[in-house]
Amino acid sequence: MNYTFTALATTAALALSAAAASAQAVSCGGVGATGQWIGGSPEASDISTSEGPLFIAGLPIPAQGNNVVYFSVSTPGEFRLEAQPNPTGDSVIEVYDANGTLVVTDDDSGGGLASRAETQLQAGEYCLATRGWAGGSLNADVQVGRLEHEAITQGLSGGFFGGGGSLFVGIDPCTSETPAIPLGTGPIDGQLGDGVSATNSTNGAPYYRFVLDSAQPVSITAENPSADPYIYVFDGNGTLLAENDDYQSLNSRIDFTSPLQPGTYCIGMRALSDPNQPVTLSVVEYDAEAALHQLYDIGDAAPPLDGSYPIVDMGELPSRSVRDQQISGRNATWFSFTVPEGGAIVIDAVEVTDSDPLIILYNDIGQEIAFNDDSGGTLNSQIVARVNPGRYLLAVRQYSDSYQGIIRIATERYVPAP
Repeated sequence: MNYTFTALATTAALALSAAAASAQAVSCGGVGATGQWIGGSPEASDISTSEGPLFIAGLPIPAQGNNVVYFSVSTPGEFRLEAQPNPTGDSVIEVYDANGTLVVTDDDSGGGLASRAETQLQAGEYCLATRGWAGGSLNADVQVGRLEHEAITQGLSGGFFGGGGSLFVGIDPCTSETPAIPLGTGPIDGQLGDGVSATNSTNGAPYYRFVLDSAQPVSITAENPSADPYIYVFDGNGTLLAENDDYQSLNSRIDFTSPLQPGTYCIGMRALSDPNQPVTLSVVEYDAEAALHQLYDIGDAAPPLDGSYPIVDMGELPSRSVRDQQISGRNATWFSFTVPEGGAIVIDAVEVTDSDPLIILYNDIGQEIAFNDDSGGTLNSQIVARVNPGRYLLAVRQYSDSYQGIIRIATERYVPAP
C-alpha cells in the first residue's frame, strides 16, 4: 500500500520539548493534556488540507491509560479515524472536540480488534484518544484521513446490505437532541423490579432513553448472539458512562453497582454481526447475588467453597488423572482439588467432541493463578503452574456457546526431587 504522507510523523519530529508541547496542547477538556500533533505541528495536522492521511506507526498505549493525538479540521466534512493494533491488541478510540465533548467512539468497527469511526466533523481542533480494551496495553498504528484516503483497517463489511456494503462504523454520543425510543412510561424507578425492555434491530432502533427519579443501581442487557450487540450508556449531556461487548457469549451487559443518580440516560446500541437481527434491550434493578452467580457461571470469579455453588470435588490430586466431562457452552463446570505438597501441576483440557476448551485456575480464596485458551497452536488448553500445598479450583468451559461437546481434563502433579 503506497501513501503520500505529507505530514508523516517521525520519532524526531514527535519529540517536542515540554515547553513547546505545553504551548501547543489542545485541552479537549483535559483529555489532551499530554498529547501530540499527529502531523508533528499544528500546521501539518490539518486533515482538510493534507494531501494524504495523517499517520503514526506503533503508538504505545499504556495499561489503564491512553495516548492522544491532536488534529484540526479547517473545512467541515466527513473523516475516518482509525487505530490498527499491532499485533494482537484490542484498541478503542474516542474523538473529542476542543471543549472536551465526546464526538464519536468505536471499538471493533475496523474489523477484528481494530477501531474505526467515520463521522462528520465541523471546523475546529480535535483529540483522538486511543486506549486498550479493558485497560490493556498495546501498540497501534493510528490514522486520521478523509474518506477518499485509503484506510489502514479492513472494516466491517458484507452480506447485510446486498453484499459488500460497510456496516455502521462508530457510534455518535447520545445527547438531548438525539432521537431515541423511550423505555417505560415516565420515570422507570417503580418498574425496575420486573424491568423494562424493548426488542428491535439495531438498524431500526440504535438509541433508547430512560428516566430515573431517584438514585438506582441498574443492570442493562442486550441479548441476541446472532446480532452480537454492543451497548454504550450516556448521561443526559452525552458523556459516555460505560460500554460493553460480549459479557456472556455474544450478549452484552453493564452493571451500575453504584446507583445512577436521578436524571435522563441514553443507551446507544449497534451490532457487530447482523444489524437486522432483533435485539432485546432490558433495564432492571441490579441484583448483586444474581450478578455474582453469573460471574461464577462463566468462570470470571471463583465460587466459595461452602457448598452454595456446585463444585465437583476431585479430592487429593494424584500424580496423574484423566476424566471426560460434557461442557455446555460458556457455562463453566467447576472442579476442586487438594495439593498435598508444593511443586508443579500441568492441566490439559483437550477436545474429545465439539469443543474449544478454556480453563482458569484459582486458589481457595478466589485469586486467579493461571488462565489459558488455545495452547500450542490448537484449540486445546494447557496450564503449567507452580503451586503450594492447599486447595484449588478449576473452571472448565467452552470458548463460546456454539460448542456443547466433551472435554478431556488431564492433570499431572510433580514434586521437587529430594
